[in-house]
Amino acid sequence: MMRRTIVVGDVHGCVDELRELLERVRFRRAEDRLVLLGDLMDRGPSPVECVRLARELDAECLLGNHEEKHLRWRRHVERAAAEPGYRNPMPSMGELREAENARLSPDEIAWLRARPVCVDLGEDWLAVHAGFEPGRPLGEQKENRVIRIRWVDDRGLFMPLKGPMSLDQPPGSRYWAELWEGPLSVVYGHAVHSLEAPRIDRRSSGVTCMGIDTGCCYGGRLTALVLPSLEVVQVQARRQYVPLPS
Repeated sequence: MMRRTIVVGDVHGCVDELRELLERVRFRRAEDRLVLLGDLMDRGPSPVECVRLARELDAECLLGNHEEKHLRWRRHVERAAAEPGYRNPMPSMGELREAENARLSPDEIAWLRARPVCVDLGEDWLAVHAGFEPGRPLGEQKENRVIRIRWVDDRGLFMPLKGPMSLDQPPGSRYWAELWEGPLSVVYGHAVHSLEAPRIDRRSSGVTCMGIDTGCCYGGRLTALVLPSLEVVQVQARRQYVPLPS
C-alpha cells in the first residue's frame, strides 16, 4: 500500500476533533506520515493535550505563531525566575493561557522549540504554517514572516497588519497565495477563509496553494489533506469554542 502523508490544519486545542479526524482518515501510525501545520496551542479546550498527542504519535509539527508566542512567554518567565527584578515585557496572555503555558513540561517546551517552520512533503509540495513571500527565494524566507504572513505588496513582500488584534487587509495589498508561482505547491494553515472548505489558489503552471485552516475552534471543521491523492477529509467541530474575530 502506498505511503500517505496526512497534513492537518490548525488544531487550536481541539484534541477530540483531532482524534476523530485521524480515525476518519484511517491514520496508520506505522505506515503514514502525519504533519501538523502548527497552532496546537490556544483557543480550544485542550491545547496541552494536543501537544502531548502530537508527540505520542511521532507527528511532524510545524512552528505556528501561537507556539512562538508561548515560547517567548516561557523564556521571559524563566528569566524572571532567575533574575530578581526582571519583569516580563510581554502583555498578559490571560490567566487561562498562562496556566496552560505553565503546564507544558521542560521536555515539551524543548520539543516546541525544535519545530521547523517548513517541511518538504515530497510530490512537489511544501508545508508551512502561514505562507511565503512570493517576492523572495525559498532559501531567503524569514521565520517570523512565514509563521505570520497574510498580505503582501505588489512586489510580493510582507505587509504587516494594522495592529496586533487587527485582521484588516492593508490598503494596496494582496493575499500571498494569489502571487505564489512556486516552483512547489504549498499547503498552509493560519488564516481561516471559510468554516467549511479549504481555500485553493491554482496557477496556470499547476502550482497550487491550499489553505486548510477551516476554523475548528470557531465551530467550523478540522481539515486534512492527504497526499499524494489530494483527498480532503474533514470533521465538524463538536461546538464553537471561541467567537469568530470581528
